[in-house]
Amino acid sequence: MVYCPNPVCPKPENPSTANFCQACGSALTVSDRYRLKSLLGKGGFGRTFLATQLTTESAGEGEGRSPDRPPLCVVKQIYLGVSSLESKFGAEAQRLRRLGEHPQIPRLIEAIASTQGYFLVQEYAPGQNLQQKIETKGAWTEDRVRSLLESLVNVLQYVHSFQIIHRDIKPANIVSPSITSDRKVTLPILVDFGAARSIRHSEAKTIIGSAGYAAPEQSMGQATFASDVYSLGLTCLYLLTGLHPFDLYSAVEDRWVWQDYLPTPVEDRFAQVLNQMVARSLQQRYESMEQVALDLQSSQNLLVEGSQKIITHAKRSVPGLKSALGSASSTALNRLWSAGQQQLYKIATAKTATSSTVITREQTWRRRHRLAPDIGLVRSLSISSDGRIFASGGIDGAVRLWKLPSGKLIHSFTRRLLVRTGHAAAVTALTFHPDGKALYSASEDGTIKEWDRAGQCLLNTVPTAGWTPNDLLVSPDGTQLVSSNSDGQIVVWDIETLLPAERLTQHQKRVTAVAISYRGELLVSASDDGTVKLWKRQQIEGKWQLRLAKSLTVVPQKEGGVRGAIALALQTCDQVSGYRLIVAASTEVLRYDVNEHLEISAPITLYRSTYEIKAIALSPDGHLAVGGEERSLTLWNIERGDCAAKLAHDWGIEAIAFSPDSQTLVTASTDEVISIWQRNHS
Repeated sequence: MVYCPNPVCPKPENPSTANFCQACGSALTVSDRYRLKSLLGKGGFGRTFLATQLTTESAGEGEGRSPDRPPLCVVKQIYLGVSSLESKFGAEAQRLRRLGEHPQIPRLIEAIASTQGYFLVQEYAPGQNLQQKIETKGAWTEDRVRSLLESLVNVLQYVHSFQIIHRDIKPANIVSPSITSDRKVTLPILVDFGAARSIRHSEAKTIIGSAGYAAPEQSMGQATFASDVYSLGLTCLYLLTGLHPFDLYSAVEDRWVWQDYLPTPVEDRFAQVLNQMVARSLQQRYESMEQVALDLQSSQNLLVEGSQKIITHAKRSVPGLKSALGSASSTALNRLWSAGQQQLYKIATAKTATSSTVITREQTWRRRHRLAPDIGLVRSLSISSDGRIFASGGIDGAVRLWKLPSGKLIHSFTRRLLVRTGHAAAVTALTFHPDGKALYSASEDGTIKEWDRAGQCLLNTVPTAGWTPNDLLVSPDGTQLVSSNSDGQIVVWDIETLLPAERLTQHQKRVTAVAISYRGELLVSASDDGTVKLWKRQQIEGKWQLRLAKSLTVVPQKEGGVRGAIALALQTCDQVSGYRLIVAASTEVLRYDVNEHLEISAPITLYRSTYEIKAIALSPDGHLAVGGEERSLTLWNIERGDCAAKLAHDWGIEAIAFSPDSQTLVTASTDEVISIWQRNHS
C-alpha cells in the first residue's frame, strides 16, 4: 500500500503500484524521492509516516555520514498556518538537525518545502518500542530499568542543553534496546520530537503530551525541564510494573502506589529516585536531568558499598558462608546483592539485634546549573572576590559576566561592528582584581583589557607587542598585574598606569602559567621549556623586584621537544613556614613541598590520568580540582593526598574556578557547557 500525502484526501490508501491517488489525484511520491507506506501516528502538529526511499542520493547528508541510506525512513508532514509557515518549519528542521547529532536520536535526512506541503525526513530506528516490548514480554527487572534510565537521562541532558523540552516522553516513543547478531546490545533510541519545543519558543505554553505521562504543569501549558523528568520517571514505573500510570496512582490516598504492584521489590535508594522523579509538585521533583544523574550515581555507589559490607558481615556472622563467598568477585557480589538483597541481608544480620544497617555517604557536591548558552567553547573562568559574579572567556573573543549561583547572564563584552571594544580573537585568561571592581582579560589578539565590572564598560587596552598572553594574575595587594607570554617573557604591570614595571626573561619558550603566594612574596612560573621557576620578591636599591631564586625541571627534555607544565597552583602553609607547589604536566599532577628557604622536596604524585590534563584550581580550604580530557572533575585534599570527590561531565574539561569561600565551583567543558557546582551540607 502507498499513502496519499494530501491531508484532506477522503481515501488516502492506494495500491502499491499506483503513482497518483485514486481518490484525489495527488502525486503519491513526495519530492520524487519518498513513498509513504503506512501511517505511524498523527496529532495536532502533523502526521508521521513510515516511508520508502526511492533513491540513495546523499542530498542533505551531514558531515561524516555515510551516503548509503537504509531503504526505510520516517517522513513527518507538518500542519502549519500560512502566516507563520516558513519560520515554524525552519525552526522545526533546525531543531531536529541539531538534536540528530546525538547517536540515540534519529538524524534528520532532509527538510522538504514543496507544493505538496512541508515534510521532515528522518532516519528510521528499527525495532520494538518499549510499550510493544512490555506488552509481549512483561515487566522488566530493576537492573534493566536502571540501565535504560541512566542512558536516557544522558540523552535528555543533551536535549535540554539546547533549551528544548521533549514534552512527549512515553514508552511508545522509545525504541527498545536489542541484541544484534554479533551479540552487542544497542542503545535505546528516543523518537518523535514532534511535540518538542524550545523553552523560549512563543508557543511554549501549548498544551500537548500523552495522557497519563504528561506532568501536571505541562497539562496546564507550562512545561519545564522537570516535566520531562516526570514523564521519564513514569515510563520507568510502567517498565517495572507493566501497568499504565493511571493504574499506579491512588486518587483516594493522593499518592503513587506503584510499589504495591512490583513483581519484585526494588532497592530502596532507587525507589527514592523514582519517587522524586514523579513527584506531582515541582517543589518536590528534580529540577533537571543532571540532578537525576547525580542521585543515580550516588545510589549505585551506595549499592556497591552495601553489597561489599553485607558480604563481609555475613562471612563473620555465619561461618558456613565464608568458604562459599571467600573468592567471589566484586561483580558477582553486586549481582548477588541485586538479585537477593533481602534474603542475604537476613542471613548477614542473623546474629544481630538490629533489623537493618544503614550505610550512608554524604554527597559533597551537586551540580546546581548546567548552562548551554550557544556561545562556543569557554577556555577561561574567574570568580569575583565577593563570590557573586563569575566571568567566562571563550574562543569567540567575548568576555561574559554571570550571576552566582543562578548562572544568569549579566553582560557580554563583545567585538561589534561599530563598537570595537571586545577582543578580536579567543580569550586566553581572566582574573578579577582583589577589590572585585575590575576584570582583566588576555587574548590571542595580543592584548590585555581592563573592564569595569559595575559600569560594564572597557577601561583600558594594553598591547603586548604582538605576543599572546597565556595567563594572568593580580598581586594580592592589588598593585600589580602579571602576564605570562608566548615569547617566553613574564611581564609585571603597574595597575595604576598599566605600564611594564618588570620583565622576567629567563624562560626559553612560551610561559604557560603563573601563580603567586597569598602574601605576594613568591611568584611561580611554568614554561614549555620544561621548567618551573620560583621568583622571590626582594628589595633592591629601595625598590621591590622579583629575582629568580630557583629553577626546577619538571619534564625532562626528550627528542622532538617537550611540553612543560600547563597549570600551577601555590598554597602558603603557615604551619610549616613554607609552600605547597602544585604542578600539572601532561597526564600527571605533582606536589612539591617548598620550605621558607625555597628548598624543594622530591615530588609526590597526587594524580595520574590516562588522558591529558588541561586545568587545575586550588580552593582556599585546600582542595585541588583537576580536569582534562577525562570526562570527570577530580577533587583532591592536597594535604592528605586523597580523592575527596569525582564530578561527572559529559565531555572533557577546559577551565575551572573556585569561589573565595570554597563553596562554589564553576567548570567549562568541551561540549560548550558551563556547570555551576555547590557544596552540599545537608
